[in-house]
Amino acid sequence: MTILNLFGNSRKKPQPIEEAVVRIKNGDTHLKEGLINDYKPFILKVISSVTGKFVDTKNSDELSIGLMAFNEAIESFNTEKNAGFLSFAEMVIKRRIVDHMRKDYKNRKVYPFTYFQDSDHKDKNTIENKYMVVDANTYFDNVELKEEIDLFKTRLKGFGISLSDLVGNVPKHTDSKKLAISIARVLSENKTLSELLTKKKTIPMSGLLKIVKVNRKTIERNRKFIIAVFLIINSKLEVLQEYVCNIEKGGK
Repeated sequence: MTILNLFGNSRKKPQPIEEAVVRIKNGDTHLKEGLINDYKPFILKVISSVTGKFVDTKNSDELSIGLMAFNEAIESFNTEKNAGFLSFAEMVIKRRIVDHMRKDYKNRKVYPFTYFQDSDHKDKNTIENKYMVVDANTYFDNVELKEEIDLFKTRLKGFGISLSDLVGNVPKHTDSKKLAISIARVLSENKTLSELLTKKKTIPMSGLLKIVKVNRKTIERNRKFIIAVFLIINSKLEVLQEYVCNIEKGGK
């Protein structure tokens, strides 16, 4: 007789979904398909919490990965080691989606501001959530980006700009991004303009227009983006600086 049998098993009685998972692991394969289908809304919710975007149920790599991750969770769930199946499944799904996003980032060298351009998504708070939640240590491979984003947020705040403010203020086309970045570099490299911008927290328009041949309205329209890039250039935010350089080299 084991110690647990002697004093009574204090383990909580398994909930229905845990019982279903045990049955599937014991060979009830027909039950698996139904369980996955029933918990598809749960899977979609977890994926969206990671990506910050609506999941296209008809054509989505993330959904396919999420479904496979849920199946993986069923296969690897251990009633003795894991507290609850849904918590365990959520962890596995998030891990697989983050792995996919990391791989996608490495392959495409994505410029982070492109993630701020999501006209279909109304909740601007999710922009910051994508960098701060899920697995706080691993959005783009390491802690370094999170730390940079935190510092970047603080510096933007000094200019009355939030990360959410950048939504809709990021140029949509690569050429427009390059132009805005070139303006930010002019501001950075010109000591007088740089000091004025840093002191007054606004672009010194008259002085800038004497140097660059750009329409005033173009500068005003991209003001927040230009200031954001100016702050990146004049910082030690190496990861974000790499993204800026990537745009200048033709990235998106």
